[in-house]
Amino acid sequence: MKLRRLRNMDGWYEVMSICPICGHKGWCAINKEQTIVHCMRVPSDQYFESNMGRQFRHELVLGSIPSHEKIEIEQVNAVDKKNNAHLNRVYRALTNELCISVAHENHLREERKMSDDTICVREYRTMPESERWTIAKEVGKRLNSDSDLLGVPGFFVQEGKYGSYWTMSGSSGLMVPFRSIQNEITGWQIRVDSPPLELDLKGAVKGTIKKEIEKDHIGNRRALCELTVGGKEIEVQLTVKDKKVCMQDDQLIFSVELKQAQRYWWWSSGSKTNGASIGGPIPYHLALPSPCLSYWKSDNDPASLIDCSEVWVTEGALKADKAADGLLKPVFGLPGVGSYPLILEPLKKLGCKHVVIAFDADSVKTPEVQRALELCAEYFSANTNMKLSLAMWDISLGKGIDDLINKGFVPQVSLLLE
Repeated sequence: MKLRRLRNMDGWYEVMSICPICGHKGWCAINKEQTIVHCMRVPSDQYFESNMGRQFRHELVLGSIPSHEKIEIEQVNAVDKKNNAHLNRVYRALTNELCISVAHENHLREERKMSDDTICVREYRTMPESERWTIAKEVGKRLNSDSDLLGVPGFFVQEGKYGSYWTMSGSSGLMVPFRSIQNEITGWQIRVDSPPLELDLKGAVKGTIKKEIEKDHIGNRRALCELTVGGKEIEVQLTVKDKKVCMQDDQLIFSVELKQAQRYWWWSSGSKTNGASIGGPIPYHLALPSPCLSYWKSDNDPASLIDCSEVWVTEGALKADKAADGLLKPVFGLPGVGSYPLILEPLKKLGCKHVVIAFDADSVKTPEVQRALELCAEYFSANTNMKLSLAMWDISLGKGIDDLINKGFVPQVSLLLE
C-alpha cells in the first residue's frame, strides 16, 4: 500500500494506491494503526467536513489489509497551495502557452457535440507528452518570475544535468478547467488519453500485469498477466470487462478482473519537489451557458448575466459545461457525488433558491449514491432554506445528463426537499 503523509493531520496518510473502502486511488485517508479509513466516495453514518470535502469514517475489520502487505510512504517535498487569485493568474498565463490538439477537438466536436465556438470559449487545452519544461519556462516569463509557480498544482521543480528547473506533471490528455463563481480558474482535471490498466483481485490470488498487448477484434484492451494461485504461477491473457471467477461450494475462492483505471485525474503535483496538492480545498466548477462566458469577467456576479435562482448540480466539469448549454441554466460540476458541501457558500452567494441534483441515471440506483443523496437532503435541510430536487430520466436515453441532452431530451424533476 502506497501512502503519503498528510500535512495537516498528524498520524494520518493519504491512500495513494487502492482505498480498501471504495477501491479508488487518491483522496481517501487511513490512520497509522490502519484501523480507520476516511473515504471520500462511499457514504457512512459517521462523517465530517474538511477542506477536501466531506469525509466518511469507516472502521476496518480485522484482515482488511493483509499483515504481510508492504507499506510504502512517499517522501513529501510539496508546499501549500496558493490562493485562488494567484492560481487564476498562473493558469490564465498557462492557457496562452497551451493549445488544444486536433484529436481532442474532434472528441469534443464529435462525441460531446460541442461547437467550435464553445470549445474555444471554454478554454479546453491539451497536456502534451513532452517538452513541458519549455511551457513552464514561458509561463514563468509571463509572470513576475518563476517563483510564481510555487504552490500552484501541476508545476514542480525537477533536478537536471545542469541544475534544477520548473516543469509540469501529469499524464497527457484533454485538460478541463474548473471555475469559481468569480470565473477564476482554480484547477484542472485531465481526461487521460490512455488510462493505465490494473488488476482487481479478490480472494486467494495474487497477480501483476506484465505488459499490454494488442486489442481484441472488437477493440477491447488486453494484457498479459502473471497470476499466483495455490502456490502455482500461471501466465494468462486477460481482457478488460472479462471477469474470471472461481467458486467452490457456493463460496468465492478468487476473482480476477482487468480494469481500465479512472479516466479523469486532477492536475496536481503534491508528491513532487516544490509542487502542490489540489486539495485545501478541492475545486468545484461553475458552468454558465457558453454565450455568457465572453461577458463573464472576474469581477462580474454571475447573477448579473443569468438567473441563478435555480442551479443544477452534476458530477464532473465536462458534464456541467454540456448541461449548462443544453438547459440554459447555471450548473455546478462536483468533483464527487459526496462533495456537495463545497458549493454551499457559492450557492448562497449566487442567491440560489432551488437546487436540482442531476447525477448519472445508473449511479443514483447504487446504495452508495442513494445514501449520498439522503445525506445531501439532510445537509441542505439543516443549513439552507433552498428547495432540493432530483433530475431523473430513463437510462436508455443516456447515462449522463450530457448524453441525454445530446439526444434532445431534458430530465423530469422530482422535489426532494421543500
